[in-house]
Amino acid sequence: MSEDKNDFWDALNHFAKMMDEAEASLDKMAEECPHDVKIAVVRWAMRHIVEHAKEGGSYRYLIYDRMGFGPDAYGPLCNDGIIISNEFDIQQMDKIKEIIKENKYDALKETVGLCDEPGCYKDAGCGWPSKNGYRRTCGEHYRMYRKDEW
Repeated sequence: MSEDKNDFWDALNHFAKMMDEAEASLDKMAEECPHDVKIAVVRWAMRHIVEHAKEGGSYRYLIYDRMGFGPDAYGPLCNDGIIISNEFDIQQMDKIKEIIKENKYDALKETVGLCDEPGCYKDAGCGWPSKNGYRRTCGEHYRMYRKDEW
């Protein structure tokens, strides 16, 4: 192997080691963080992630432009950040849900998080145990079926 290839593999191995160390310390750092700060940081991150899902963009755009990080954040945020950036597209999911509704593909409703009530294609925001098993329904059907239990 040439020296350049060795340097590349050495750098790649060093990067992998750094990533493993960062992952190992992440939970400890979060545990030591004050509760109100942890909530604020997660809310801040979720807001930017949802904006990114709605408007689109690359992983670099997410961390540099939306979240304001510099190049030093690329590696530590890479594993989960690229998944979010590449796979999370709210508009595409809305289109899929609309196709399911238009064509009455009830068998796919659970897969995309739609109400399990026959003929209803609203988002399922309520999960609850029923006498017939666990249900995932929209708020309307949750209230309709659960009102007798209140």
